[in-house]
Amino acid sequence: MRTAYLSSAALFLLVFNLSFVAAQSNGETRSVLSSGSTNSSGPVARETVESKNEGLTPEQRIQALEESLERQAEQLEQLRKILVDQQSTIQLLSSQLTPKAPGTLAAVETPPPVLDPETTTDDDTSTSPITQVDDRLKRVEAQVLKIGPFKLSGDFRIRADGVFRSATNPPDPPVPHLQNVRATYRLRLNFDTDIYPSLSFHGQLATGSVNNQLTTNQEFSAIGVRHPFFLNEAWIDYHPNRSLQIQAGRLQNVFADNSRFLFDDDIRFSGFNEKYVWWLKDKPAGIVNVDFRAGQYILTNPNVAIIQPGSPLARAGEEVGASARSAALFHQGFLVTQQFNDKWSEQFGADIQLYRHPNQIQLASATDGAVLLIQPGIGIALSGPIGGTGTATTAPGGAVYSAGSFKVGRLTYRLNNSGFRVGDHMFPITLNLQVARNLGTSMKERDAMLAALQLGKITKKGDMSFFYLFILKGANSIISQLTDDDLGVGSGVNIRNHHFRFEYGIAKKVTFQSLFYIQKQLRSSGQYPNFFVPLGAFTPRTFRFQQQLVFSF
Repeated sequence: MRTAYLSSAALFLLVFNLSFVAAQSNGETRSVLSSGSTNSSGPVARETVESKNEGLTPEQRIQALEESLERQAEQLEQLRKILVDQQSTIQLLSSQLTPKAPGTLAAVETPPPVLDPETTTDDDTSTSPITQVDDRLKRVEAQVLKIGPFKLSGDFRIRADGVFRSATNPPDPPVPHLQNVRATYRLRLNFDTDIYPSLSFHGQLATGSVNNQLTTNQEFSAIGVRHPFFLNEAWIDYHPNRSLQIQAGRLQNVFADNSRFLFDDDIRFSGFNEKYVWWLKDKPAGIVNVDFRAGQYILTNPNVAIIQPGSPLARAGEEVGASARSAALFHQGFLVTQQFNDKWSEQFGADIQLYRHPNQIQLASATDGAVLLIQPGIGIALSGPIGGTGTATTAPGGAVYSAGSFKVGRLTYRLNNSGFRVGDHMFPITLNLQVARNLGTSMKERDAMLAALQLGKITKKGDMSFFYLFILKGANSIISQLTDDDLGVGSGVNIRNHHFRFEYGIAKKVTFQSLFYIQKQLRSSGQYPNFFVPLGAFTPRTFRFQQQLVFSF
């Protein structure tokens, strides 16, 4: 709009100047020509010419005509300069008022003025409007760069969530019925910046309860009290080339794939990630690259010099009289990507998780453990310990896992096909298979597996996606406090679950999702020595239904 106003004003000035000069030129020309003309129309004109020409010689008449022509030449030169200046001003204003891409503020390039070399002088030191506008834009750009050129993005999800389970009947142990229908929302705000071409920063703020590490959902509750908004991600990313990547901070697991198998998709760890991709130029057997990955995560910091007999750490199996050590996770492995042709590709790999002092994770799910291990790290007194229990323990509600150690090895395989087209919508096909075993124990229920099939992908309005997943997690296979809590209501492991999901692209960056879960527990307490779980196999099936809208920005 401003460009249109400025262009109209410049055009008005241009027409005004042309009319003014033309009027002057025509007036003088008419007067001079009239003084020497004998073809005037009417007696009055002829009398005027005769009166003005009395006493003038032909030479004087020619001299007067030449002087008039010189004045007209000077006026035309002035008009030409005005046209040049106005042309430069219009070009500058048009380029400066053109909308830039979001998040960018570029310095305006001044168009070269169209000047005649004969009229350009070396002593012209006046500041032009072009230079003034350019200097102001440079000062604004400098101020923006002082606070950092962050790129903002995020998503907002609103969900209806219902969980239903009937109560047990005698002679089974009593388990109350479950009926919880609620509304939740999730807000995540990302901010990213490139410090250098090889060094970047990423941060994320997210909603969610502070004592629940497995979700960023916020319930519609608490009357009108404001909901918290916490730091969820923050890391530095060093990538000197396309093969090497190193991250440090609060980050995703190095093998995160949103499959809901090993880890919940909302879990984040404090530590380090390293990736090295070996690119194969010759592509033997269609192998494009081999991706080596490793992650080291610090889970706790007890800060206890000597463990006393009554310490919660002693209850978690730590040695009395020794110094308390941090719980940690070391995760390493590889992935191989293979491309057969334009339609078919696959990825397979293997990795292993090595936990140090894993019982501290179970201890954090007890009140005294949360006071020791969680609250000092965040500086807030929690309303309760962290949730997500389900892995077998040596005693009911105990702080020692039945599996003496957790060394979880995993094999993964993914097959991709470009799929088929229906109208202008593509339906790619993906098959995912994963198996895992806790190699740190010889006890039963140490295995887990996943099989998933997806048809379609949401990329634009009208796209659809259909997804099915079957998952089985033994009570000694995976640490429940770290794995998915949507698949496992009340217990992240010791479950068998069928999961169905439908997605529809309502508009660009707006997706409707409908999810359905059928959960069944696998084993009961006492079924094996030193084996106790929160929910036994006699627990009726749990049904969970979710419908949600996801907005990305």
